[in-house]
This record gives sequence, C-alpha cells and structure tokens, in this order.
Amino acid sequence: MARDRASIRLDIWADQDWRDLPQGAQHLYMLLLSHPTLSYAGVADWKPGRLAAMTHGATAESVIADAGALREGIFIVVDADSEEVLVRSFIKHDGLMKQPKLVVSMANAYAAIASRTIREVVAFEVQKLRTKEPELNAWGVKQVQTVLAAKGCDMHTVTPPVTPNDDQGQGLPTSTSTTTATATPPEGKMPSLRLPSDWVPTAEHYERAKTLRVDIVQEIENFKGHAETHDRHAANWNSAFTTWLKKAKPSTKSNTDWALRV
Repeated sequence: MARDRASIRLDIWADQDWRDLPQGAQHLYMLLLSHPTLSYAGVADWKPGRLAAMTHGATAESVIADAGALREGIFIVVDADSEEVLVRSFIKHDGLMKQPKLVVSMANAYAAIASRTIREVVAFEVQKLRTKEPELNAWGVKQVQTVLAAKGCDMHTVTPPVTPNDDQGQGLPTSTSTTTATATPPEGKMPSLRLPSDWVPTAEHYERAKTLRVDIVQEIENFKGHAETHDRHAANWNSAFTTWLKKAKPSTKSNTDWALRV
C-alpha cells in the first residue's frame, strides 16, 4: 500500500524546539514528511541535489545546512553512506500503528532500510511507543515482533542534542550505546566519539564560512578526511568544525566561483 498523503499534527507549533528552527529547516522537514519516497517506517531518499530541485532557489548545500539544524534538534537522522534520512517521530505521530494493515507495511519498510544506524533508531522508537501505549493492537501483529526484538538505539546517543529534550530515552534495555562510544565519561561530561557517518554542518557553519570567505565544500571534505585518517574523537563535532573553519585559509577562487560554492 503506497502512501498518498502526509499527516501533520497541528500541535507541532506548540513545540518550542520546532519554533526555534530556522525557516529553511522547517521547510525541509515538511518536504521530507510529504516526500514521495517516504516509507511507512519514516525513511526517505537522502539526495540533497534532488531535494533542492524541488524548491526554487534551493541548493544541495542549503539542503545540507538545513539538515544540520534538524539533526541538532533531534528531528531527523541522516546516513549519507546509504543515502537515507529518517523522520524520527513519523511512526509515533502518523497514526499508522493503530491500523493493523499499515503496521505490516511499517514492518516491511523497516526490513528494507539499508542503514544500520537508522534501523536501530526506528526499532527504538517503536519499542518506546510500545512502552507508552501498550494497549495498541499493533503489538499483536506477527510482523512487528521482528522490530520489537531488534536492537534499538536512542537517537540522542547517535546525535547528542544541543539542549536537553523531554523526549529523551526511556531506559529500554536495547538502547544502551552505539558502536562508537568509548569508556563512560566523568559525570557531567559528554563522551568523545568518532565523527558520526550522518554528520553535516549547521546553517551557522555556512554563514561563518561565507563571512570568512572559506570554501566550505572543500573544508567539509578535508575535515572528514582528517577525522578518519587520524581516528579523531570529539565530544562536540560541531564545535570542532567551527574551530576548523577559523583556521582554514580563505578561498583563492574568483568571487563568482566562491559565491557559487557557498
């Protein structure tokens, strides 16, 4: 059964985290929520260039920047390697778990997810929903048992939030840690992790690069390459990239070429 409509809750405007998002990030979220490739598991194709082509004036770079804001707000998970993006709260808010036939569609869509990280976050969200709404008939559907038994991972441990979020993990036994976690850090300190595969710069990074006249596309490539080559760990990769941009040399390209890159 293919999706032919998108469900958008009006109380989204009561969420201050949503209101704090820049306009571009809100637009991208609505685009993903209504995108033709969005599955019943809340996963869509992550192809920034094609997403940009759906909005006049947008570019692949602006889509990536807007995705950075959504990622920081714990609204989406991006896996650039598998070219997938998850709208985290889709399963919770779409209402499909109240319809047995759609529950089967969700389980089938879950099986089709290529990204391990996204599969674990989807499993966690389904398991968390079962804890909150145990009376739903969905839990008796045979196909959903695979998702309930799968390893889950709280998105907050994959992409730590900038500020605390009331929707943080529910302490489910399947959401202990990610494969990139190191030893437990001292209380009050964030753990140092490898650069997440879905990391993208924020809108502020693009603005800073523009001010510094730095070729941000090239610097993103250099930054990721350096992190991988040297097996770098950081507690806050956004801050690390801000420092990287401050040390970057201004672009030597012509004014026209530089403007097109940023």
